[in-house]
Amino acid sequence: MRRALLACLVLFAACAHPRPVLYPDDHYKSAGEEAARGDVDKCLADAKAYLKANPAKKIGGRAVRGGIFGAFMGMVFGAFTGDYRRAVSEGAAIGAAGGAAHGAWEAGSPDEIQRAYAQRCLAEKGWSVIGWK
Repeated sequence: MRRALLACLVLFAACAHPRPVLYPDDHYKSAGEEAARGDVDKCLADAKAYLKANPAKKIGGRAVRGGIFGAFMGMVFGAFTGDYRRAVSEGAAIGAAGGAAHGAWEAGSPDEIQRAYAQRCLAEKGWSVIGWK
């Protein structure tokens, strides 16, 4: 169980939040990469502040749902092994850890409205967003 939790944490730490990818047009070439990065950071921060994201609720909800799902899967696994108590407790722990990690990832990544806000902010500054990566 500790290995599974460690693997989840390593994968979570290795992930980066999506950011807008700018089109390398004349504005990009004349302003430079540093100015582009600064405007992207500012627009993402403004979008987050405007929407007043509350990641704690999302993380908690994911952890609870993950724990319930993990406990259910533990019951199913316990039917095969005959050790219900251990299977349910381990399933709930792994499910909660996975749910919390997924909730933290989603809470930190921009949702549709944040993306739209950031893209409009960048467009008003003269940047062209071609996607998110």
